Amino acid sequence: MRDFGRAGEGEQKSITGRERVAAALAFREPDRVPLDIGGTSVTGIAQEALLRLLEQRGLDSAISIPDQVQQIGLPSAAVLRALGVDTIRIGPPRLRDVDAPGRASGDPHQLTDPWGVNWQRKHAEHYYSQVSAPLQAHDELAASLNGYRPPAPPDRAVVESVVGAASAEASLFPLLDRDTAGIFEMSCRLRGLETFCTDLLLDPAASERLADVILEYKRAYWDQLLNVFGQEQVVVAEADDFGSDSSLLISPELIRAIYLPRWRELFDFIKQKNRAAKIFFHSCGAVRPIIADLIACGVDILNPVQYTANGMQLDRLKRDFGRDLVFWGGGIDTKRILPFGTPGEVRDEVRRVIDIMAPGGGFVFATVHNIQADVPVANLEALLQALEDYGGY
Repeated sequence: MRDFGRAGEGEQKSITGRERVAAALAFREPDRVPLDIGGTSVTGIAQEALLRLLEQRGLDSAISIPDQVQQIGLPSAAVLRALGVDTIRIGPPRLRDVDAPGRASGDPHQLTDPWGVNWQRKHAEHYYSQVSAPLQAHDELAASLNGYRPPAPPDRAVVESVVGAASAEASLFPLLDRDTAGIFEMSCRLRGLETFCTDLLLDPAASERLADVILEYKRAYWDQLLNVFGQEQVVVAEADDFGSDSSLLISPELIRAIYLPRWRELFDFIKQKNRAAKIFFHSCGAVRPIIADLIACGVDILNPVQYTANGMQLDRLKRDFGRDLVFWGGGIDTKRILPFGTPGEVRDEVRRVIDIMAPGGGFVFATVHNIQADVPVANLEALLQALEDYGGY
């Protein structure tokens, strides 16, 4: 394995986070492996864990909550830089017009998202859970779709506000983040997972009609954000969870027939709007069978790189796709090692992953999905220290 040594021991001059990520996206080796915490709603940190880390570091920052359901916290840009983070999220909150502090007290807590899905957070729970599906009124999906009105994307004033505030941070790399789930995942939320998987087989025409409703929203959303953002280099973050720990949730044939053509249409639209845009695509689990298909659709970046899932061994992914795909994630397992391992185990795992994924660039360090609320602060410190010690090129 390659020995990366300690960060900062080389003779390279200091560069900004924006430059560091840009180098990784171009499959070049910057001064150190770039770090993303909070750049998207799937590379974030639960506000409880974030507040403990900030207290430990003596850092004072107001916390915004871009994703109320997951209770993701985001500090100021100055604090991100102090933590060694190289990215910044640009986008409206996932749930608009929600008074997050007011909804974070009381039992039970209730939220309704713009699509009409209800969420509940019970006492002592860290997150919200879905408790209703607005398209379950009828047995047949086609009947439930009649009369359903999807939300409108955020208005231009909201978009201008969030883009202007974040874009002012010239030293951090901008990530334009989505505000809704993926085409397949949102279909499952609107109809219920089991019901919708049945719809896919019994009523594919209505399933595709629903996919088009969601695609139309996404097209309007990205049209608005990209019009305001302009033509500078950016990562555009999208997602659709197709995988479980052991396999794909639906057949690759269904994914290729229904979802990938629509994703390709959207990605083509985005790259026509901004030719410097790189497409970041999040899909949890065992997605190895469709990685080549995702690349063919225009995906430039894969996340979260869940290396504990079937077929997702890091060395094989790097070998087979490392020239065509930037790996944004896979930094450390968030199901076992980060929450339940010792600080020493965290350090060892971070070093192991860096040894495999960092050579040749094309790697941005992020944890496998969000850092959860129960992660000990000692393990967060171990992760950041390991990146400092072993992440230098």
